[in-house]
Amino acid sequence: MSASEPEKRPRWGLLGAGNITNDFSIGLLLNGSSIAAVAARDSARAQSFATKVGASRAYGSYDELVQDADVDVVYVGTVHTMHFDHVKLALEAGKHVVCEKPLGVNETQVRELVNLAQTKKLFLMEAMWSRFFPAVRKARELLSAGELGVPKAMQGDFGFVADPSTMRYWDPAQAGGAMLDIGIYLVQAATMVFGATVPEQIACTGLLSESGVDAEGSLALSWKGKGSASLLQTLNANTPEECLVICSNGYLRLCSPAHCPTRLVVARGEGRGKFVEETFEFELPTCPDGHKANFPHSEGMLYEVQAVEKCLSEGQLECAEYTLAESLVVVKVMDTYRKQVGVVYPFES
Repeated sequence: MSASEPEKRPRWGLLGAGNITNDFSIGLLLNGSSIAAVAARDSARAQSFATKVGASRAYGSYDELVQDADVDVVYVGTVHTMHFDHVKLALEAGKHVVCEKPLGVNETQVRELVNLAQTKKLFLMEAMWSRFFPAVRKARELLSAGELGVPKAMQGDFGFVADPSTMRYWDPAQAGGAMLDIGIYLVQAATMVFGATVPEQIACTGLLSESGVDAEGSLALSWKGKGSASLLQTLNANTPEECLVICSNGYLRLCSPAHCPTRLVVARGEGRGKFVEETFEFELPTCPDGHKANFPHSEGMLYEVQAVEKCLSEGQLECAEYTLAESLVVVKVMDTYRKQVGVVYPFES
C-alpha cells in the first residue's frame, strides 16, 4: 500500500516467527488486521506459524516475503543484529516497515534506515509499543496540558534476573546486554518527558558480564533548562519496574510494568510533602482464543497496531507518537552509554 492509497486496509507480512512476533500477531488478531504472509528461516516453522495466525502464505526465506505483492507492510521481529539487514531488505522492496526495538544496534545503522525510508517515501517505525498504551497516552496528555506544572525530574528502573542460558542476553555477537534489551524503554521514557533532543550531559556507569556485555547500568541525563533523568536497568535483579515523573506541582507514576502499564497514579501537590492522589486503571484487551502471549501485557500490542494502521490510512510516513527523530536521539544516548561503560560488539570493531 502506497501513501497515495489511504483507503486500503494494510496487509501485513511477518518477518520472523519467534516469541515477539507471536505477541505482535496477537495485537493484529485483536484488531482484525489482515496477515497475508509469514516468513521464517525454516519453511515448516513458517507454515506452522502461518496456520496459527490465519496467514494464507508461508515462506522459508525473507526475500520471498518482501517480494510478495500482497504484502503492504512488514513487521520485523528477528534478533537485534538482523534488524538492520531485514528492515533494509523490506524497504528496498518497497514495503512499509515496523521493526521491533531496537531499530538498529547503533546510530549509523538507524540513520541509514531512516534516510532510506525517507528517500523511498515509505513508512518506518521502531516498534516502541510503550508509547501507545492508554496509561502512557493519559500521562502525556496531562504533561502536555501542564496540569501538574512543568516536568523537573524523571526516575525509572527496569530489571529482572535473566536466565544465564538465554544467549541473546549475554552474547556480544547478538548485541546482548541490558541496554538494548530493556534500557531502551527507560531512555525513551526520558525523551518522552523532556523532548526528542540529546541531553547536554550524559553520565553512565555499568557492570559488565564475563562475556563483555552490560549486565546492569545506570544513566544520569540532564537537559539544560528542562530537567534530569535517573535510569537503572539490570539483568541481575528484579526491580519495581516503575517510572516516576516529578513536576513542579505534583507527580505521575506509571506503575509496574512501566513499559506496558495499565495503571497511572496522578498526584497533585498541596504544599510541601502533601499530595492528593488519583489512580487511573486501563483494562487490557483479552487474548484471542487459542493464542498465548509470551510476555506480560502483550495483548497491549493492539494499541501499537491500531496506531500504525491509522498512520498508513492517512498516508503518513512516520508516527507522531514516536518519530524517527526520537529513535535517533534514543540510539545516540545508548551509543554514549555503551562507550562510557565499555561495551563494543564484535561486528562494530
